Amino acid sequence: TRYEKELKGARLPAVRKILNKDISATRMTILCVSQVLRFRSKQKDGKTHTEVRLELTDGWYSLQAVVDGFLLGLIEQRQIKVGSKLMVCNAQLVGSDDGVDPLDDCYDSSKRNCQVLLKINSNNTRPARWDAKLGFVSPKYNHHLGGTFLVKSLRDVIPDGGAIPAIDLVVCRKYPKLYLEHISDSNHNIVETLHLTEAEEAERLSEHEARHQLTSEKYAEEARTYCAKELDEDAPEEWKKMVA
Repeated sequence: TRYEKELKGARLPAVRKILNKDISATRMTILCVSQVLRFRSKQKDGKTHTEVRLELTDGWYSLQAVVDGFLLGLIEQRQIKVGSKLMVCNAQLVGSDDGVDPLDDCYDSSKRNCQVLLKINSNNTRPARWDAKLGFVSPKYNHHLGGTFLVKSLRDVIPDGGAIPAIDLVVCRKYPKLYLEHISDSNHNIVETLHLTEAEEAERLSEHEARHQLTSEKYAEEARTYCAKELDEDAPEEWKKMVA
């Protein structure tokens, strides 16, 4: 029972720990879709807009999740439906800085006005086996991946699907470092773009420092000449006789 597990055994379910912010929502977790929520609203132009969210549960408590465009497409195709199990990581809990207790009267994960939401994206969400145990995934299965799952190939990366949790790649070729140089006219309009190698960039930098040094010496000499002239003009006659 809930009393035996949470109060007597001090073992809180995954969703309650996430909502309480005792554990980060980024941790890999297996949750089950308990509801597909559709909230309709009328826009200013008179059209009806439908917002789709998921209610996810760990078998004890539930929370409301917002999805990206790719996951929304899977929901509309019924590839994600009530009873589907999802393995998620790198999720983000939004709507409460201090967390919330799922037993509070103000919390209801099935209502539209629920302020505490779990943001999940497609690159960090995968279908789980039908018999997978709900809750946190044991670190022993993914400790070498930093607590995330492995994306098997670049073809599995979904554009605009969020950050990639982990991927195993082989470096086939390493290209030299290149530098981009813009050449501008007097109106600061870019008239030419050059790609420079590291040696060419070092040569350009050396030339720039040499020009900077010459310009600095020129202005310093002009300043010394000007000061000497001012001193000669304004100095008293005794000082001029001593210098002469």
